[in-house]
Order: sequence, then C-alpha cells, then structure tokens
Amino acid sequence: MNCPNRVDFALAADPAHIATARRQVTANLRCWNLDHMADDAALITSELVTNAVLYGRTETVTVRLAECGTPADPQLLITVTDESPAQPVPEATSPAAVEEHGRGLHILQCLASCWGTIAKPCGGKVVWATLAVSGSGHSDRSGHVSSPCCAGSRLALAFL
Repeated sequence: MNCPNRVDFALAADPAHIATARRQVTANLRCWNLDHMADDAALITSELVTNAVLYGRTETVTVRLAECGTPADPQLLITVTDESPAQPVPEATSPAAVEEHGRGLHILQCLASCWGTIAKPCGGKVVWATLAVSGSGHSDRSGHVSSPCCAGSRLALAFL
C-alpha cells in the first residue's frame, strides 16, 4: 500500500465526525509505521476537531497530517482548519471539576511538542500541533520541548 507522508481529509462539522477523525489519524499513522504515536495524535486531533465543531461555526473542518522536522528530530504536524469568519483564538481555561468541557487545550499542551494558531486571511483559522516522532525533542530548562516545526507557524502556513 502506498502511504504518502502527508494526508488531508475534510469532515462535516458535526460531532458525529469527531470519531471519524480519530479513526483516520490512527489508520494513517499505522500506514506510516508510527503506531506508537497513534493514541496521542488521535487524542490531539479529537480535541482540535471538537473545538472546531463546537466553536468554529463552520460547515467543514479539514484535518492535515504531515511528517516534518529533520532526520535527526522527526516530527508529526497535525492541523485542523475551520472556515469560520470569526477569529476566536483558542485559550486554555480552568474549568471547575464538575464541568464536562474545557480541558482540551490542557491536554494539547501536555501532549504536543508545541502548538499554535494561524488566522487565515480570508477568514477561518488553523490550529496546529507537533509531536516528536521519536519522543526525543530537545527540552529547555522550563521543560518545554522545542521542535523544528516550532521555528514558527510557517510550516503550517505553507500547507494552506
């Protein structure tokens, strides 16, 4: 089976398709022999797609997976794009223990090497995250893992 190192798929912005996004990510990572990343990548994708579906006010959500980084520090880039004309930038919140929602960006911050958002010129936004393929990202003193994909959101922009 031929498996490219980049894949895009669009989904209707419907909560029923969040599970579809997780399955697609898992299947593609298995195809790329990145099974060890499938759970974290599927969880990140699920959180980003959920946010786009709930808050993006859009009809379609696009998910992109791409291998990036360097041979010495390979990375997986995950982007989720919505076409909403509104530009709400996702922010981590501190929900009460009894609240059902509001923890997605905390999960993203814990799992991703780095993440960010890009406002699209014609409306909509891209929320992106990277994961270290080998788990060998380079940490600074704060424990933040730097990634070649974090050199800016230029890579995510290049894929638009």
